[in-house]
Amino acid sequence: MPTIAFAPSGKSADVPSGTRLSDACRQAGFTLPTPCGGNGTCGKCRVHVVSGDVPADAKQRACLSPSQLADGWRASCMADVAGDLTLADPDAERPEVVLTDIGGRGAEGLGGGLWSVDVVLAKPTKEDQQNDLDRLRHGLADAGMDRADALLFDTLVLAALPGVLRQNGFAVRVTGLGDRVLAVTGREAAGRRLGLAVDLGTTTMAAALCNLDTGEVLAVTSRANPQSLHGDDVISRMDYAIKGTGELEEMRLLALDAIRALADDAKREGYADEAILLVAVGGNTVMNHLLLGVDPGALAVSPFIPCYRAVPPVPASSLGWSGQSPLMLIVPNIAAYVGGDITAGIAAHDVADLPGVTLFLDVGTNGEIVLAANGRVYACAAAAGPAFEGARISQGMRAQPGAIHWLDVADDRLVVKVIGDAVPAKGICGTGLLDAVAALLRTGIIDESGRMLDTDEAEELGLSADLAERLHEGEDGMAYWLERPTGHGDAGVALTQRDVHEFQLAKGAVAAGVKVLLGVAGVAAGEVDRVFLAGGFGSYLRPESAVIVGLLPEGIPAARVEAVGNASLAGTRLYLLSVTERERADALLGRVEYVELSGRDDFQHAFAEEMLFPSG
Repeated sequence: MPTIAFAPSGKSADVPSGTRLSDACRQAGFTLPTPCGGNGTCGKCRVHVVSGDVPADAKQRACLSPSQLADGWRASCMADVAGDLTLADPDAERPEVVLTDIGGRGAEGLGGGLWSVDVVLAKPTKEDQQNDLDRLRHGLADAGMDRADALLFDTLVLAALPGVLRQNGFAVRVTGLGDRVLAVTGREAAGRRLGLAVDLGTTTMAAALCNLDTGEVLAVTSRANPQSLHGDDVISRMDYAIKGTGELEEMRLLALDAIRALADDAKREGYADEAILLVAVGGNTVMNHLLLGVDPGALAVSPFIPCYRAVPPVPASSLGWSGQSPLMLIVPNIAAYVGGDITAGIAAHDVADLPGVTLFLDVGTNGEIVLAANGRVYACAAAAGPAFEGARISQGMRAQPGAIHWLDVADDRLVVKVIGDAVPAKGICGTGLLDAVAALLRTGIIDESGRMLDTDEAEELGLSADLAERLHEGEDGMAYWLERPTGHGDAGVALTQRDVHEFQLAKGAVAAGVKVLLGVAGVAAGEVDRVFLAGGFGSYLRPESAVIVGLLPEGIPAARVEAVGNASLAGTRLYLLSVTERERADALLGRVEYVELSGRDDFQHAFAEEMLFPSG
């Protein structure tokens, strides 16, 4: 059995011949990025072969450059292990900057809709051999609870019931939601009633542990979505999940286990002994389907029909949650590609009820757009692709240490900021990409069509040496150094012509979606009173850069643009805390008019126009 060794860490794994190299790396403890889902199109899972043979075959040549192959780099998703290998340690999995800012308004009506009843039960005797469950039901009825005989008890609650009753002398507190019992505890040890709000994002996940009775956020935690092993976008995830029941179950468990890990992380902040009774989840429609193990196949093909928009509360134990099992509340979806995360965001910021005209954008791998105008609410989804999250960009990466996240031109020099203290630039994330394109448009290096000038043309612009000398001929055409190579082993960070085209596709889709909604509503861009930018990319981008590249339509001043943080988490927290808030969010399903962009002539025309950059 071949051994895969890593230097200098000393980690290793013994794997059968024929094991995919990316799987061998995971077995050794290295999780590699796979934005393309292991289809060999992005090259981001590359590893450096120190010794051993991994042929540079046609598959490798398709996703890595000749110089990378010559230097010993290989795409791990396209290589099988045939013998012993030594690899350089892949970059350790770096913590990603995950947006956990919770804005929006406060909840109306707290308590999560939970009820609690204290009962003191007669202890069993030889003469009174009533079973524990009926004894508890009768005690609740005696305490004034209607239809106590119809209450539903989770199997995990039942499993613990005999011990809880006897440990507490049959004096207990029963807590539930609606007709479902969530916990039976000793009255003195009942403690706070906790809930977990979860933003189930495609790329990252964030959670807020909350006191259900006060609304206080006790802890906030985040993780990368582990489903990214099978692609960075929802299409790749669906393609994997529909291969078979095993793959769908794997995706479901990856999501559930990650939510459970978020709960454990949050409870380590001093709440380990207290039970989480409710978990509210706001995610896009595909993520919601995968979490519940629902086949997402119909979402992937026209006419893009989800299995459901809203589902009743789900006992987490039915999904495989062990231990104290909370009830899971899924924020309802609006349409196939406008999910519960957007429902939550609309609710958190009262988008549907603000005066005037409000534009709400959540831009990631999917661009969800909501427009509230003239008493009506419209929504659409534009397939932006993963460029805004660093995927399909030659040196793109997520918002991790080493990523260029801010860029500008000042005093005829390029100024670059990198995530992390004293960390060298290793790549560029979405906000840095936006700034880079905006800067090159301002300097004239990129023209209206998106073409990068050649060096002769650039000379005519009269640029400073610092700006002009960064333009160079790359392996696949013109490129521009954002960080020059130092000659000490780093390759520098460059923006390529292909990267600009990928950016145009992404920004063109979103801008075209905005234009279509404005047209449907009969509203001019200048009439928009406010723009809310949600999500990690939206909250960290600079509005002036968005205006320069045309991501936001002409006529909307940057001063009207406001970053609102993690709107999904903010709205999901409201959904967790209050029945009133749930009813308000659920009512949005009847108010939001979904506009399907695919097949619309006006969208195709707008997309062609918005691929170009503004000329002024």
